[in-house]
Amino acid sequence: MTDPVNLLTRRPRGDVPGDAPVAEAEVQLCAFFVGNEEYVLDIMRVEEILPPQRVIPIPHAPAFVEGVLHLRGAMLPVVDLRRRLLGQPAQETRRTRMLVCRLGARRVVARVDRVAEVLRVRRGDIKPAPALMSGGRTPFVVGVCGPPERLRLLLDLKALLRAELERDSRPPSGG
Repeated sequence: MTDPVNLLTRRPRGDVPGDAPVAEAEVQLCAFFVGNEEYVLDIMRVEEILPPQRVIPIPHAPAFVEGVLHLRGAMLPVVDLRRRLLGQPAQETRRTRMLVCRLGARRVVARVDRVAEVLRVRRGDIKPAPALMSGGRTPFVVGVCGPPERLRLLLDLKALLRAELERDSRPPSGG
């Protein structure tokens, strides 16, 4: 499985002098909307796309964690990307979708406003995020792609959820 950050760092053969030129590698990205912004994730992270499902709330969870979803015997945390990215509560519509995503050995469900498409992009067309985006309040936006009139933001889902993933992997404190 590819890490979104690696999409920006891997070079196809032919970039180094002496290498035989080859066609530039393409990646597939899942494009979706949260509010008016269009984001993309590496399609290799997305296991499936579901219509809205019943979510079981969890007391004392972070505000953007809606709860858990029981999916084929597994309990998966559900993250509301609208609340996490925009600070706004989810607005469920007929186009709302849930992306079941893999983060290493873990799986998480991301609620999005709508899925747009799966697109193929040449690796070289994905540009690193501007310094203000990656070093400021949005270190989870690692790249951008697309024409200026339809710029898509490449999300690093691990970075977006890092604090919660680290908290979950710590052993419980005993006393």
